[in-house]
Amino acid sequence: MLERYDMQYIDPPPECTCVDEDGHYRFPSIEIHDKHDLPLSIRKARVSDVRGIMKLINGFATSKLMLPRGPQYVYENIRDFIVIFLDDTEKKSDKDTNDELIIACGGLHVLWGDMAEIRSTAVHPDFHRRGLGSRLVEYMKEDARRLGISKLFTFTLAEAFFASLGFDVRSRDQLPHVVWAECSRCPKYFKCDEIGMMLEL
Repeated sequence: MLERYDMQYIDPPPECTCVDEDGHYRFPSIEIHDKHDLPLSIRKARVSDVRGIMKLINGFATSKLMLPRGPQYVYENIRDFIVIFLDDTEKKSDKDTNDELIIACGGLHVLWGDMAEIRSTAVHPDFHRRGLGSRLVEYMKEDARRLGISKLFTFTLAEAFFASLGFDVRSRDQLPHVVWAECSRCPKYFKCDEIGMMLEL
C-alpha cells in the first residue's frame, strides 16, 4: 500500500489524478510522425530534467507500479539519474518549455563500497518495446563499473525484464544488510510485493 509517506524518502504523491476506470494513470500521448526514426539521446540527468523525471515515475506510481518520488528526493539525488530524451521540439505534445522531452529514466544509487541499487526505471508507454529500458540499465551497468561497483541489485515488479538482463532473484535473507537500511524507510516495508534481484558485474 502507498498510503503513508516518509517525507525524507519520498514526498508528495503524484500531482496528476488522470486515471482510467481501472485506476491506471493516463500518460499524455506523445504526438510524433515516426517512432522508428527519432533523435533519441541518453545522458546523466540535469536539474532541468526533474519535472520530466517526476512525471514519468509518478505516472506509474499512480497505478501502484513503482514508488512515487517528490521534488525533494529527485533534486537531492539528481546525480543518480540517467535520462533518455527526445530533443526535437516539433515532436512534443505536452506543454513543457524545455527543448528536451524526457521519455525514459532510471537511477543508480550507491549504497556501499561494492554495491548500488537500480531504482525508478521508467519508460513512457508510447515507447515501450523499443529496448529503451535495456539501454538505461546497460548505461547504469557501465556507470557502476566506472565507479568500481561490483554488485547491482533492484527491487522490482518486472522480474522478467531484469532476468533478461542477467539479474537473478534473491530471497530476502540473501540480500546484504545494507539493503535493509534503505527498506526500513519505504512505505511498502511491511507489505512489500516487489522481488529482490542481484547482478554480479
